[in-house]
Amino acid sequence: MTFRILCLDGGGIRGVMTARILQKIEQQLGSPLKKHFDLIAGTSTGSILAIGIGLGKTPKELLNLYMEKGLQIFPYQSLFSPKRIPIIFKYGFFGPKFSNQGFMAVLQEQFGEKKFPDITPNPNSLKILIPSYDTISRSPVIFKSWFHDRWYAKVPLWEICLSSASAPTYFPAYRIEQDGQIYSLIDGGVCAQNPTACAVAESIKLLHKSSNKSIANLIEQIKVISIGTGDPAFPIPWEKVQSWGRFQWALRIADVLMDAPTDIHRYVAEQIMSGAENDSETHYIRLQLQLPLKKPLLGMDDARQANIEAVLKETDAYINQVKVQKKLEKLLTNW
Repeated sequence: MTFRILCLDGGGIRGVMTARILQKIEQQLGSPLKKHFDLIAGTSTGSILAIGIGLGKTPKELLNLYMEKGLQIFPYQSLFSPKRIPIIFKYGFFGPKFSNQGFMAVLQEQFGEKKFPDITPNPNSLKILIPSYDTISRSPVIFKSWFHDRWYAKVPLWEICLSSASAPTYFPAYRIEQDGQIYSLIDGGVCAQNPTACAVAESIKLLHKSSNKSIANLIEQIKVISIGTGDPAFPIPWEKVQSWGRFQWALRIADVLMDAPTDIHRYVAEQIMSGAENDSETHYIRLQLQLPLKKPLLGMDDARQANIEAVLKETDAYINQVKVQKKLEKLLTNW
């Protein structure tokens, strides 16, 4: 028995990269993605894609969501935009860059009032895992679609996405009150921008419940496709960062905090998956393109058409590389 996992990083509007790569994967598999995975984990923008797939949406539909609604979520670039005046009055100039009202409306339109039991009605259904972080308990909140007795099983999917995608400095924290408990939720990227390690750990736990096999043998049953939203590899030289104080770090700390967990979780997942006795390339693949150091491609909140088209151009060039195609074909053989 093979346990098949799809992991989708956070990255704001650069979720268009993931949607495009998913189009290619679906094309190679020959039928809807939902039929080919046992567990899909998604953080932040990845949560929208994961839940969208869980509800039967195609990668093309999800790509169109970013292209058609991106400017409703990220309506401007400058902190000095006149459109930001209501935010300044509410939170002050140093408050979040955007209101979450446009984002909320897009998610409600996409997912309505559907909840996790709509995706995972029984134990054999596709499972969805979504990380977030609670600032009150100062701990991660991992939403899991297969636990119908947890408080979040009663929470609409659009709220779960908003909880996982409320990136610090970009959006206000999202408040949920359920069963007398208050949660102050921010982007899951602060703890698991790349949710692969979380997904692998949960899959081992799920497999262990139905088997007496050793951990090593369970790992051999797992196959993982992990998709990133591009690595800008934008250096911050020591000569520059050594003198930074509170204000300078405040301007960049969100990017640093969202970037570091990606590499840590990738490292953990690769170490675990390389423990399988079989060829690791038939068990795990990480699809992550290196972005050129051009400012238009760095912004996770730049939803302008020209930026999206440039990102898609880079994505197409990456996914069409012969070495990437060979790695993907090798993993998908006997998927």
